[in-house]
Amino acid sequence: MSGNMVSLKDYEGIQGFGFGSSTDVEQLNKALSAGSGRAPLSTGGGEILRVESLEATLRVTTYTLGHIKFWKMLSKLPAFSTSEEYNLLRDYGSNAGAFTNEGDLPESQDSVYERKSAMVKFLGTTREVTHPMTLVRPAHGNVIGLETQNGAIWLLERLERALFGARSDMVSQEFDGLIKQILDGVGITTPATMLYDATDVLAAGSETVVIDKRGGDVTEDDLETVTNFVVENYGTPTDLMFAPKAMSNIAKQFYPRERVNLPAPQDGKVGFAVTSFLSQAGLIQFHPDIFLRPGRGQGVCTAPTAQTSPKAPNAPTVVAGAAAPDTKSMFKAGSTPGGTFIWQVTAINRFGESTAGASGAQAVANGSSSLLTITDGGGTYPATAYKIYRSIDGGAAATSLYLTMIARPGAGPITYTDRNWFLPKCSNGLLVQNNIQNFSVRQLAPMLKIPLATVAASIRWMQLLYLVLVLYTPRKNVLFINVKDS
Repeated sequence: MSGNMVSLKDYEGIQGFGFGSSTDVEQLNKALSAGSGRAPLSTGGGEILRVESLEATLRVTTYTLGHIKFWKMLSKLPAFSTSEEYNLLRDYGSNAGAFTNEGDLPESQDSVYERKSAMVKFLGTTREVTHPMTLVRPAHGNVIGLETQNGAIWLLERLERALFGARSDMVSQEFDGLIKQILDGVGITTPATMLYDATDVLAAGSETVVIDKRGGDVTEDDLETVTNFVVENYGTPTDLMFAPKAMSNIAKQFYPRERVNLPAPQDGKVGFAVTSFLSQAGLIQFHPDIFLRPGRGQGVCTAPTAQTSPKAPNAPTVVAGAAAPDTKSMFKAGSTPGGTFIWQVTAINRFGESTAGASGAQAVANGSSSLLTITDGGGTYPATAYKIYRSIDGGAAATSLYLTMIARPGAGPITYTDRNWFLPKCSNGLLVQNNIQNFSVRQLAPMLKIPLATVAASIRWMQLLYLVLVLYTPRKNVLFINVKDS
């Protein structure tokens, strides 16, 4: 199923999705409508209740929407429950000796299996076209078809971002993205007040899956080193994913080595594209993915100036405490020094993000940190997490750039200590083993289109997608953090 869509064929023999015997179908047709033609949405015919598969539409948008990279790479498997269980083979047996005497009974060994589960999560959008719009001659074809395609593209964009960075501890309706599953899978803790603990990242053993570049570029030496990390964890690295600017910075390191083959290129064409890297572990394909950029969509790293949804929370308030010496601080002389900063904090929930509350200016010396106290701003739909932004040294609040996101575990103020573990204008990157032995998507159904009741002079429908990302072998992947993205 790698790279393909789950289709209705994967559910043959399963009751649901419109399957049944010929007799069942005949009786259902008699009950719902007279005739086999499609009933208009404005009538009371049972046809309007039919769940439609958008497989054809989804295939078109998947394979022509060039920015969607990771989704196309993933193996897709059909899911048959909202709680998907799977088994892992942890070990073939203990690390005991295998040699024995002639004629002896060898020592008994047991394989180690582990059963795990993942909850299917639900993505959706409601689309609407007014009835008069269906009567005019549109410039770009059928308006319902166009809006259906737009809805599919929008869902894929949301999904692509979630496949990397979604976190169920921040928004319970989300599944855990690849980054969170890598960290959880190797035992790097995720306290409620931080994305992950930099002391864990730097601990012995953990550096094999998390590489902190501290605002620098990923080098050829880094690539050779991390591919070896994967090999030593019995993996086979295949694909490298970075934000476009970060990937471009990697490619530029190879430019001084460029050679022109004779005879000279035709039409004066020079230059070359770096699309892969031949390491000792094998060929690594490069995939610049625009959805790995920091901040919100379109690479915007500043806080929103208006709520991104009417159901987003109210803006919180934030107070920056006086800086204090901190042995875990990563404000250091050189590329990541201290300074005088203003912090902005926004509240988020599953609907969207609030405007920002801003702290006062606070000086933070090298080797120190500042404790932020965040008080929720309330709202009809409460916050489930907060996003942290920090200004440039000596800059106004408007210069604040995205740093990280923290969970809101309950009522009352929470704190976050800014130790400069996360840097502005930086993104994440991933080296993965891209096959079904490492990860897959469990998809409960194809993308669906479900018509809604006609209650006004418009046609409305839902587009839905049910799935979960499952990572089986976390140590066969490497996460880069704080990679230069400018």
